[in-house]
This record gives sequence, structure tokens and C-alpha cells, in this order.
Amino acid sequence: AEKKGTESVMDEKFSLLFQSKFSVGGGELVFQVWTLSLPVVVIVHGNQEPHAWATVTWDNAFAEPGRTPFVVPEKVPWSQVAETLSTKFRSATGRALTESNQRFLASKAFRNPNLQLPLVGPEAGNLMLTWSQFCKEPLYESNFTFWEWFYALMKLTREHLRAPWMDNTIVGFIGRKQTEDLLKQCLRGTFMLRFSDSELGGVTIAWVGDSSEVFMLQPFTSKDFAIRTLADRVSDLKHLIYLYPDIPKDQAFGKYYTPFTDSQTPTNGYVKPLLVTHVPGWSSGGGNLETGSYPPTPQGFYNPQ
Repeated sequence: AEKKGTESVMDEKFSLLFQSKFSVGGGELVFQVWTLSLPVVVIVHGNQEPHAWATVTWDNAFAEPGRTPFVVPEKVPWSQVAETLSTKFRSATGRALTESNQRFLASKAFRNPNLQLPLVGPEAGNLMLTWSQFCKEPLYESNFTFWEWFYALMKLTREHLRAPWMDNTIVGFIGRKQTEDLLKQCLRGTFMLRFSDSELGGVTIAWVGDSSEVFMLQPFTSKDFAIRTLADRVSDLKHLIYLYPDIPKDQAFGKYYTPFTDSQTPTNGYVKPLLVTHVPGWSSGGGNLETGSYPPTPQGFYNPQ
């Protein structure tokens, strides 16, 4: 093992030693050979998994050939980091990151929303990202790091959003302000799916209502999608009409809807209920604030306002 003293177990790299001895030509030539495995991180709890993967990812991507175990650079060009993140995301979800995705990730990693970054050309290699920025320092106004945020979204997409992500129906890596600027130019009911900045492993639905005002739904996480899928939740919300820029939502998500049947055969004597996503204050018609009470509420009990 590599020992550095005070570092956490997620930073500590081990390696397996493989060795063998064999002879050829009736024992005239004897060979002793050995090699080390790629780095291994030993963890004792699932909550250590993200940081452990950061250690392994950084080492596998940026260690120099023939290096002394386990020497790895403390900072590397952003262009290499972006390529690594794209490779990881493609491996997990089936689709690589776009150039705009990588630009957004750069602004996130460097804690600079106004970062102007050339992704190609000689200047692209001048911006260096440190190991600390990658997985040690919390993001702005957050209690989690850049890698923890990225890893959680990669895991969410792999487990619950893989097909829509591969179909390009999820923009994902885009800032809040850019989302608002794009949607304000669209028809009422146009919506976009973006990854949350504040919630680990969360995806939010942003949509434009009347007067071109943009709203954002509280982020959904893997726990929510284990109950009801993203496509079914989009279908439930009738005020969502067009996927950005102008694709009818049934055309974009229809093939992922769970088939609905009016009649159900009781299982073990029980009839299964259907959970439906509802946003209080938004009518089923598509965007105007309701002036009446929620339909099941007895009208004589409450003031509609």
C-alpha cells in the first residue's frame, strides 16, 4: 500500500502483485516475471464509494507510463479532464458529453459561471484543474464536491434516465440562467430537463408559463424515479406541452410511458392504486393558475382563494 499518513482511506491506493516463475528448454532458461495491478481503493461503507472512484479515475486517466507507484500529477489540463469525464459518462450511460456540456462542467469545476473556455487549440491546455478542485473542495454554496455532484448525476442517469439521455431529450448540463433565457423565447408550455445544482443526483423540469415566466420544479431523485418514471411524471403534468425547442412531449416521451389500463385484477385481494404527479396551483389545461380549489375538495368547506 501507499502510505501518506493523514489522508483518508478513499485516497489510499493499493496494488495487487502478480508474480510467476517458469522455465523452458528443460530448465536451461528460468524466468521470473511480475507486474502490478491498476490501483485499488479499499472502502468499508457505500458512502465512501464516490471519493474512491475519484481516486481511481484520476490515477487511471492521468498517471504517466512507467511512473513510480503511485505518483500522479496534482493538476492536469482541463481538456484532459473533460475527455475523461466524457468517457466515463459514455461508458455509464451510452452517450458522451457534448461541447456545451463540457463548457458547463468547466464553469462548475472552476467555480466560475462566466468562464470563457477554449476547448480546442493551443490555449485549451493552459487551464489546469487541481486534484483538490476535482474532489476535495466543496462547490460554491454547497456541501459536496465537483466529483460528488458529477458522480451522482452519472449514477442517476445510468439507473433511471439512460434511454431519454441517449435520445437527447435531457439537456442535463446547463445553467439555470441559460435555461431561463432559452425558455423565455419559447411558447407557453415549453419545458426542458436539467440537472440540479443544489441537489445531489437530482433532475428538475423547467417550463415557461404565461407572460414568459419560467418556473422550475423541485428536483426529482432516484427515490422518486423508483416510484414513478420520469416519462410518466412528464405525462402527468398537463401544463408541459413541448419539449424544448418545439417537440410535442408525447412524441419525445410517448414510447417510455407505462401502459395504463382502466380495469385491474386484484392481487392478493388488493387493488393497486395509481400515483400521479401533480403540481398544486397548475390546472390540467396547461399553465394558468387555478382560481378554484383542488377538484376533490368539497366546495363548501374552503374559500377557493
